[in-house]
Amino acid sequence: MAVAVAPVHFPVFAPTLPDPAELHDVIVSVFASGRVTVGPQVAALEEEVGARLGVRHVIGVSCGTNALLLLLRALNLPAGGEVITPTFTFAATAQALLWHGLTPVFCDSDPDTFTMDAAAADALITEKTVAIYPVNIFGVAGDLDAYQALADRHGLPLLFDSAQGIGSTYKGRAVGTFGAGEAFSMSPTKVVTALEGGLITTNDDELAYQLRYMRDYGKAEDGEDMRWLGLSARMSEINAAVARWSFARLDTWIANRTAIMERYLARLGEMPGLSTQQIPADRTSSRNYIVILLDPDRAPITRDELYRKLKDEGVQTKRYFYPALHNQTLFRDVEPGCAARLPVAARIADTALALPMYSHMTLDTVDEICDIVESCCMAYA
Repeated sequence: MAVAVAPVHFPVFAPTLPDPAELHDVIVSVFASGRVTVGPQVAALEEEVGARLGVRHVIGVSCGTNALLLLLRALNLPAGGEVITPTFTFAATAQALLWHGLTPVFCDSDPDTFTMDAAAADALITEKTVAIYPVNIFGVAGDLDAYQALADRHGLPLLFDSAQGIGSTYKGRAVGTFGAGEAFSMSPTKVVTALEGGLITTNDDELAYQLRYMRDYGKAEDGEDMRWLGLSARMSEINAAVARWSFARLDTWIANRTAIMERYLARLGEMPGLSTQQIPADRTSSRNYIVILLDPDRAPITRDELYRKLKDEGVQTKRYFYPALHNQTLFRDVEPGCAARLPVAARIADTALALPMYSHMTLDTVDEICDIVESCCMAYA
């Protein structure tokens, strides 16, 4: 018997896209040229992103996961090595390690920013450690100075999964300019979308040179000899055109999202037991997601109860990131027993709920959603 599914009135994520007419001439030009991947649109996107971020090299690829895969491979980390990375992140972070025969060593989170705890990471370094691999969480960078100091002290490469971080800053410097390299996503859920796409940023000339060929199978300059182990990860010209349109409006998107988050917190911030990610004064956020935490001992409703009630009301939410990676089937056997050192990340994962948020959302829509949340919580009575 078919099970009735409540219609979705308010999606949790929705891409903000151009009117197709705005890109008509570009699309016609691409089709006429026959150069449909890694052509003028990709080159222009790379130049525009590099100029805004202040980074020497930007490499456009087909998706954020391929950006991670290529960056990890280009760093030539030895198979079997251990890489310290957070457990509170999206699965692709650690999946990219497994694809390369690397072992994720899961690290706990900072309780305020939800990013990887640098002190906890320090305690995990052993002779098997080959890299440090933090993640930008919901658009907020971690303690980048502490990560770099840790990497320098132990002579380890530092790379970042910055999938959600385009537009974020740390101490006045753009995310995308740190470590050996950073990988970004431009999927439909991101502030800047290419429909689907990714970027790698680096200030390392040699690394960038290699990555440009690795995204095209690893071909050498002659296009025949295979010099590196690469992927078919070329960015399409159409995706780059959409990304350019979106990236040009980045400040508007962040401003809109900031207003949306402020309205949510103005409406819901007094709920007992509700807390949110903190953004330190020395950082700015891309505002990729708004995620609330509901303390089961103090809030009028648990995270899972609110998740189900909102679903019934047509409000789509996401338990994000849930479960924490060390509790997911794929990673459960990586290091049995590691849960004991991951209490903060586990608490965040078990109580976090992403509410609907996208760049073109109106404040009236936020108010409608807050009305439903309040109703589900019985006005916090």
